[in-house]
Amino acid sequence: MNHNLAQFLDIPSPGADRADALLLPLPVEKTVCYGRGAGGGPEAIIKASSQIETFDEETLVEFTEAPRTHTLPPPSSEGEIEDCLSRINECVRPWRGRFLLALGGEHTVTYGVVTGMVEDPAEVTVVQIDAHADLADRLDGRRWSHGTVMRRLWERGCRLVQIGVRSLSREEYGLASANDRITTYYAHRLKQQWPEVLESLRSLKGKTYLTIDVDGFDPSLVPSTGTPLPGGLSWDEAMEVVRVLTSQSSCRLIGGDVVEFVPSPNPPGCDPTVARLTSKLLAWWWSGRGKERR
Repeated sequence: MNHNLAQFLDIPSPGADRADALLLPLPVEKTVCYGRGAGGGPEAIIKASSQIETFDEETLVEFTEAPRTHTLPPPSSEGEIEDCLSRINECVRPWRGRFLLALGGEHTVTYGVVTGMVEDPAEVTVVQIDAHADLADRLDGRRWSHGTVMRRLWERGCRLVQIGVRSLSREEYGLASANDRITTYYAHRLKQQWPEVLESLRSLKGKTYLTIDVDGFDPSLVPSTGTPLPGGLSWDEAMEVVRVLTSQSSCRLIGGDVVEFVPSPNPPGCDPTVARLTSKLLAWWWSGRGKERR
């Protein structure tokens, strides 16, 4: 895979040290167990971003002015998944205190990013948009997997807020139901619980990280993912989550990721949709609290 990635939105970088937000491509695909191709996600998102307007009509953000973004080079994806996670952690550590948005790659990368961004993961609430709970202790015999990543973060002390889940095992359901550090909003009840979802996000305190597995969306919006399932979030619902976290909550959004995107074999497909999602997340972060850091 070509790692000489262009800059997001095709805007020249001011350099990593001067950037307001950092993007980190993570083309990792080691434990995917069904549809493949997520390793190509970061490159496709950045390539499609060249077709996205630099002006955001909701936030009035103009990316040619601010926030200034820089796309970091991806760490090596060689070796086993544990090796990849270790390198991601090492890559992220020097940028602690900066807003960082990772582009996957499989969902396992979230572990490396979160543990790299903070000294103590127990300080972090992970807000997860996802079709799957990812709370398995092992998946296909693997302890480290895209289906176990939230279990591993929970074991490190993270609080989890899961939105749109509609696929999990009985074991995962039991863990989520019995633990006060896991709040799961299931897709089949999301319409009735939506006000509760938003209020729970508004009440968050402290460091918060947003991970968006694109299979959390209804596949009518983003079918290009390894395990699409019906009944997911709409675009407007996902944008509400982003707006609340960035503009209506007293939490500090330290970073996030967009993962499990499989590029269309016949672009554009939904490549621009996921690029637009990335730009919206950055725009709302900047409009909400990011610009206070300058």
